[in-house]
Amino acid sequence: MSQAKKRYVRNPNLPFVSRELFTKARLTDDEEKQLSAESYEEVLKAKANAIEGLLRPFYDGGDEDEKKKKTKSRIEFEVFASPKLKHFRQRVRFGICEQQQHREQQLLSEEEEKGKFDYCIFERSEITRIETKFDIASESLQAIMNKLREALNEDDRFQSLREGRLSAVTFHENRKSTECVVTLWRGEPFREDFAKVSGLLAKEIGVKAIVGRTKGDRRVSNDSTEDFVVEEMEIKDNESGTGRVLRYKQPEGSFSNPNGDIAEMTANWLCRAMETDEIAAQTARSFVELYCGNMNHGCYLAKYFPRGKVIGVERDENLCRAAEVNLEMNSIENGTIINAPAEIVARRFLSRLRKKKRGEENIEGEEYPFTEKDFFLVDPPRAGLDEITLDLAREFKDIMYISCDARSLARDLGEKKLSETHRVKRLAAFDHFPWHADFLEVVCQLEKKE
Repeated sequence: MSQAKKRYVRNPNLPFVSRELFTKARLTDDEEKQLSAESYEEVLKAKANAIEGLLRPFYDGGDEDEKKKKTKSRIEFEVFASPKLKHFRQRVRFGICEQQQHREQQLLSEEEEKGKFDYCIFERSEITRIETKFDIASESLQAIMNKLREALNEDDRFQSLREGRLSAVTFHENRKSTECVVTLWRGEPFREDFAKVSGLLAKEIGVKAIVGRTKGDRRVSNDSTEDFVVEEMEIKDNESGTGRVLRYKQPEGSFSNPNGDIAEMTANWLCRAMETDEIAAQTARSFVELYCGNMNHGCYLAKYFPRGKVIGVERDENLCRAAEVNLEMNSIENGTIINAPAEIVARRFLSRLRKKKRGEENIEGEEYPFTEKDFFLVDPPRAGLDEITLDLAREFKDIMYISCDARSLARDLGEKKLSETHRVKRLAAFDHFPWHADFLEVVCQLEKKE
């Protein structure tokens, strides 16, 4: 029997700000107060305090080895706020619901309105309609949202795209708002003229491509291969402010960080950690990342491993292809992508490691592409690490664990006993989802105990 999927339950003790507030044309004084900078500080503080409470047993003297020391090492828990409180997302997805406001205002009959839609979001078992604005999305995305809805609802040339049980729409752009890809999700097959009709619509609303997705079928406007956006990230390498700009292909339909500003802040924090530890000066170490995606972390951290390899492990073939492009686009010559599930790579590595310890190192021919002496980064899904991947992590001296749910990180450190082999060296939280009552992304650097 398959295991039931664990349902996420919101913490009722944390403040809640409804996304409906971001859809209103006008706010009351009380609603304005809820979305003020002062209110955000309270939400962020509450989230940070909750996470600090979860993780405190594993740092700041909670470690048994630390208690034995005469002087207790002090780990600072750094918290980074979102620089934007509105318009901070470059990727959004909406459900589709039947349009009602015109009928309620008696502007259209039920027959005239048939098939026309509004965007909607589902929150706390309720549906919130988005009529003209959604201030969580970037301003340019909002403009494209309205153009698309108007074109599909009002222009007969595009009626075929609206038909066929349209169920959702995704918008994905880069931070400069120079490229945007729209995805239409529906329950019925697309007509043969989809590429032509959607190509005309893409030009009309000013987007790079429109992708159509239905079960077993995926099509792109004008049969184009330009179904991606290119994002840029600036890394400041020293205190003088000089730095470098990296470019990333973010393919449609695959994971990318929706808050590019916070992703850039996270990248700079990780680079500072590498510089402080003088990782680049260490002997021929390699960088190994599980769940590497499009090699977002690997590209900007590659410079700290000049005499080793930069190895990414990712199961999504589409992201692996993007990762190869990104390595080349950023002139990373020592990069390698392994297209495989993390648990498969972990199992093979641990098997070889056991044979090595028994003196059978060359029993299977070629040496494995990395060793337990290399630098290990994991950026797993919300559920955290599974047992076999945790066993792999325990073998490494240095671990950078990026967690989008601190409860999974706390479980892996405590219940799963990762803290028995490793101690916390650095800890920081980044608010990718301002106003969301629960989530802060946590970056935890661990080092093996002596």
